[in-house]
Amino acid sequence: MELLLENYYRQAEDLANETRELRVLIDDSESIIFINLDSHRNVMMRLNLQLTMGTFSVSLFGLIGVAFGMNLESSLEEDKRIFWLVTGIMFLGSGLIWRRLLSFLGRHLEPSVPSSMPALLKKTHLTNGKIELKNDFKTESFGTSRSPLTTQ
Repeated sequence: MELLLENYYRQAEDLANETRELRVLIDDSESIIFINLDSHRNVMMRLNLQLTMGTFSVSLFGLIGVAFGMNLESSLEEDKRIFWLVTGIMFLGSGLIWRRLLSFLGRHLEPSVPSSMPALLKKTHLTNGKIELKNDFKTESFGTSRSPLTTQ
């Protein structure tokens, strides 16, 4: 009877260790998925910011076109080359301001590299076949279990 109870206790312990290992793997997978989603969100936010800066630079030089669109009389509308000159200045100025804003974005919004990252999770392989995970907060011990497919 005692051997039977010991066998059931060992099987229950193995199952508990397997569930702990699976929980750690699920948590790791979840954090990797969240990191991936955060990365995609950051790319989309950066693209949105670049397009907003482009819209700002085009609208800023569009004010020149607005000034010429007002029904004011001047000698500039009589010359046919002035239209192309003003249009060229608008596009060139918009492009230069947009490039300047993008270079500012590249200089000031690049992720900074941390000097030293502390190891939050360290794995230590022990001699008895168990893996010990050490956190800053607690220590958990996981045993290496056999796969249910290989054991009968």
